[in-house]
Amino acid sequence: ALQCKMADQLMDWRGELFRSKVVAQIEEAVRSSATHITKSSSEMEMYMFQKAKTPEEYLALAARMILHIKEMSK
Repeated sequence: ALQCKMADQLMDWRGELFRSKVVAQIEEAVRSSATHITKSSSEMEMYMFQKAKTPEEYLALAARMILHIKEMSK
């Protein structure tokens, strides 16, 4: 039952657990790129969350954001 609950939380893209994982990925990209970014990881995630209408759209925005941050350091 616990595993099902955890899986449900991970599948819930609007949930705090899922969103905090995305914030952590953004933070890691910022840290590894050593690029100065004016917005916090939480602010960037909030923007994507408000813009996305589906989990696929949210993940696509997150992936694009992380890729963009990594490319800025090159």
